[in-house]
Amino acid sequence: MKTIKYIYLGLFSLTFICLSSCELTGDLDDESIEFSLDAETAINDENSANLALAGAYAGLTSQGIGTVDHLAAIPSSLAGGVQQGSFANLEEPTYAINDPLTTETQSNRNSYATLYQVINKANWIIEKVEELSDGDFEAPNRRMEMIAEAKGIRATAHLYVLRLWGQFYDMNSEYGITVRTSPVRSADAFPRNTVAETYAAIIADLDDVIASAPDFRQRYYVNKTYGKGLKARVLLYQGDYAGAAALAKDVIDNAPSDFGLSANYTSIFDHSSAAIYSNTDIIFGSRIDAAAGASGSFFYTWEFYYGLTPVTATLATASTTIGTQSILHDSDRISSQQAMGFYGLKNLKWANDNTTLNHLRISEMYLVLAEASARASNSVTTEALDALNAIRIRAGATTTGSNGFETYPATITYEAFLEAVRIEKYIELFGEIGEEWFDMVRYDYADGFGSGFQVSDIKATATNSDKFILPIDELNIQGGGNVVVQNPGYN
Repeated sequence: MKTIKYIYLGLFSLTFICLSSCELTGDLDDESIEFSLDAETAINDENSANLALAGAYAGLTSQGIGTVDHLAAIPSSLAGGVQQGSFANLEEPTYAINDPLTTETQSNRNSYATLYQVINKANWIIEKVEELSDGDFEAPNRRMEMIAEAKGIRATAHLYVLRLWGQFYDMNSEYGITVRTSPVRSADAFPRNTVAETYAAIIADLDDVIASAPDFRQRYYVNKTYGKGLKARVLLYQGDYAGAAALAKDVIDNAPSDFGLSANYTSIFDHSSAAIYSNTDIIFGSRIDAAAGASGSFFYTWEFYYGLTPVTATLATASTTIGTQSILHDSDRISSQQAMGFYGLKNLKWANDNTTLNHLRISEMYLVLAEASARASNSVTTEALDALNAIRIRAGATTTGSNGFETYPATITYEAFLEAVRIEKYIELFGEIGEEWFDMVRYDYADGFGSGFQVSDIKATATNSDKFILPIDELNIQGGGNVVVQNPGYN
């Protein structure tokens, strides 16, 4: 089993896992991981920079217990959508009861370390490529594109750390994360930044992505549209609803033709061929292909360590009453993506081959627009209602005004609309990157913990808001000389 070093010990000698190709013009899965480059000395021209960038992208598909694949499984478990499987380790049942352990947490500890390794790889690329000149690259703008791609990777990893181990929902909280914007050259640890400081660093990177990243290479590479879309999600988390709505609408209206709502939902997860990697719904998704030996971990995480619970199916078959209408939440999105496996319900969004870790889909932009536009005006705007119903219509909803799988009417109240958006987003994105859990936490915080919408209304064991985020494993804290402060409620 792969062993991951604690993030504060030994990372100063971190090497980049790189692909054997000297050019990054082909697909990542066409290459094999064969050797490592010492980032301090080896990034000295376009070819070596390409190798390092490939290694950073590969970090987002790292395998093993508690690596990137668990970044979706853990929050889905906290939300109640997945449960302990037959091969789960001792910590995983504690996610199901919303009381995570602080020690001996292989999944927790290794996921934390893996993300900081990804951040460190991106930092080396940024620093070393900035030292080169435009003349060192075949295309004059490629140097800035490469820096922007690395910043997009860094922003993604920082956000993933923040929302699992920081109070991402509270802009006034001191419990952000340790932001790293330069390579690690020593074992020195640094204290946590505030949530506001963490978001500022993430947004600065995303602004550079928007300004300088490629318009589009392949959807498994960072691009300008991803920068806009991820920033829209970040602004939603921050409570900047007007800003989030504007950016989400910009993505929907002005993204290149490479992006757009897929004709049908199931095609987004059609693992029968590599055509899945061309699906326009995916703005940025890490390619995980069996031919590259990278998909097994993702599949086994969901098949053996975490299995789906009936919660999602129950949510889909439930309904909301609006006036005289009884509106069914879903038709078949969830049923199309789950099946009974040997160890119970399994998530068909993951497979042994032809799979993506979807960091962002354009479907989410419609749902961000729906929520943000409504919250910005404290009303159900036409823009918000149309955005929500666009996702339902794509899923097969009708507009007859009768009972069943219907679009939501203009008579829906503001409170019912927000809940309809949350449910729709859960059904659309369940089991992909954990967004269903982070929405539950945001909604609870927006209403004031303990009043209005409460996570415990959905997940009975989630009564302690301190436990809405994970503890930093004590070994990680001790490895950094106790410089990093533990999250509240875990001392």
